[in-house]
Amino acid sequence: YPTSYPKPLFRFADFNAGHYASRNAAFQNAVAVATGVGLDLDGDLVRGGKAGDKETVSATEAAVRKLAGGLGMSNEQIHRELALGRRHAFERSALYARVYEIADRRNGKPLPRATLPRIRLHSPKITRKLTTEWFATRVDGRYRTCMTRAKKR
Repeated sequence: YPTSYPKPLFRFADFNAGHYASRNAAFQNAVAVATGVGLDLDGDLVRGGKAGDKETVSATEAAVRKLAGGLGMSNEQIHRELALGRRHAFERSALYARVYEIADRRNGKPLPRATLPRIRLHSPKITRKLTTEWFATRVDGRYRTCMTRAKKR
C-alpha cells in the first residue's frame, strides 16, 4: 500500500498495528497539540457506526470536534474525513491539512507526519511488556542488517 513515510520503521509498525497506524498516530498527536486534549496515540481515528451516533465517537473524533469552528467543518464532515484514515487519501484531506496548520502553528515548528503507535501487545504467549514500538524497532534492526549484507555482496 502507498505511504509517505520517511523510514521503513513506520511501515513495520503498521504491519503490527494496521495500515497507516503510524501516520494516524502522528495525526492524533497533532490533534492533541492543537486542542490540548490528551489522546492515546494508537492510530485509531474513528469507531464504526453512523456519523451522528454519540456512542460511536472516538476520543480522537471528539477532540477534533472541539476544533470544528476553526476548521470550518461540521461534525459529519469531520467524521467522513476521519473515516479516510485507513486510506492514503486521508493525507490529502482538508481535515488533515487544517489540523496540521493549527498544530504546527501552536507548536512553533512542524510536527512529524509519522510516529510509532503506542500500543501494548497482548497475547497468552507474551510474558513480557512488549509494544508496537518494540516490534517495529526489532524488525527495522533485522532489515538494516539484511540491507548491509546485501550491499557487501
